[in-house]
Amino acid sequence: MKKNYLLPGEPLRKGVDLIADKKAGALIVIGNSNKLEKISSGGVILKNCTYSPEMLSELAKMDGAIIVDESVTTILKANVHLNPSDDLQTSETGTRHRTAERVSIETNHKVIAVSEESSSIKVFHKLKVNELEEPSMILGRVNESLQSVDRMRRRFDEVLLELAELEIEDTITNQQVLTVVQRGELLTRLSNQVKIEAGKLGEEAGIVMIQIESLESGVENMLSLVLKDHLPSKKYRNIKKVKDEIANLTYEELNTISHLGSVLLMEPLDEISTPRGYRVLARLPGLPDNLHDSLIQKFKTLPRLLGASTDKLFQVDGIGRNRAQQLRDYFDTLLKNIGFSYINGH
Repeated sequence: MKKNYLLPGEPLRKGVDLIADKKAGALIVIGNSNKLEKISSGGVILKNCTYSPEMLSELAKMDGAIIVDESVTTILKANVHLNPSDDLQTSETGTRHRTAERVSIETNHKVIAVSEESSSIKVFHKLKVNELEEPSMILGRVNESLQSVDRMRRRFDEVLLELAELEIEDTITNQQVLTVVQRGELLTRLSNQVKIEAGKLGEEAGIVMIQIESLESGVENMLSLVLKDHLPSKKYRNIKKVKDEIANLTYEELNTISHLGSVLLMEPLDEISTPRGYRVLARLPGLPDNLHDSLIQKFKTLPRLLGASTDKLFQVDGIGRNRAQQLRDYFDTLLKNIGFSYINGH
């Protein structure tokens, strides 16, 4: 993947910004080729001219185009006159921008046009045009999106907390489980969108990325555990495939609980969904994942697991006497906190 030399903080972007700030205007071609040579005339060949933002800005004072090598380490030519074919279609109006778009189409090079009047910066490449934004504008938009991620994370945590309480009481419905899945997926999608937007900030994106990672921390793992706990037998053994199915849903499909329920085979929506116990076991530190599977294979559901005596827990392969007692104490604490106990006792 090629480096984006136009991200804020990169030397090329600094040079282009200098030109825009001075209202100088410029046409810059990144890379050189025979096709570019054929439509070029005049200009000054520069030998061993190391690229710097200041040098680019100085050379922009001349009328012609500036040619920079593809790695943006050397300035090859300045004051070059470019003659692309007039037959090439362009949607631009100004002479500099029409030339920039046509040169990009004809040579397949990335071409930058800086407007002398408005100081706008447009990048032409692969039949596309992109106008660069001020970092402050991007940052403002990203900060707004971060607030949305924060609100969505709090809503996700709320339904997750409610899920934990209802799971231990064994009174949770398919719809309530699907709501957790829905909000977790929406949170993941929004976080990914903010990451893409923050990536436009270049070296200034660091603190934003840390914030996003903090807000989405643990969400993917929690979603996997919820799905392992509640998906029907046909689905829960291949969580990755199920998560891919969810990720491929449109926003309209994801926001329709009944559709999500049909995809995950969790219907009817008001039916009680008895958890297997993966999330409860995951909250106990130091218990290996393979023992999670062994315990759930033995007891099948969370109510039976929480109601198991120390002796019954000890009968599970890999569970020693001390571990069995640790589990029993942990389950007792959960049941006490929720104010609920099972009829079958311990």
